Amino acid sequence: MSLARPTTVLVLAAALAVPCLAQAQDKDKTDFQILVASVSTKGTEVAPELKGMAADFKRNGLAFTNYKLVNKAALKLKLNESGQVKLPNGVAKLTLQKLEGVKATVFVESPAMKNTQTMTPGGETYLDAGKDGDAKIWLAVKR
Repeated sequence: MSLARPTTVLVLAAALAVPCLAQAQDKDKTDFQILVASVSTKGTEVAPELKGMAADFKRNGLAFTNYKLVNKAALKLKLNESGQVKLPNGVAKLTLQKLEGVKATVFVESPAMKNTQTMTPGGETYLDAGKDGDAKIWLAVKR
């Protein structure tokens, strides 16, 4: 029977600890996916990523028929950290204000609005981010 050498035990302990540390650090962060859409009544194209938005808008009586994806971003934010997404009419800024259990409170600011949303994993919200010519800019924020 052989005994493990002390250095082998330390290496194994360190290897096992790294995933635990990464998990603990990720508890203080949350992921957001942002789709920037240019929507209008001119045309009938719907980008595949925006089919859910188009269906929700139609169900709620919004008359848009053309949904063009102009940008998308993935942000991993920690508490009080901000991230930005480029818009055709400027920049949208998202700030993670609060993490409480599964709820995340995010403050979203664009050229057209300032809005605070509380979201759970799998949640999605649509925010009016202003105009670009004849089109309206909308953000689809997913968590």
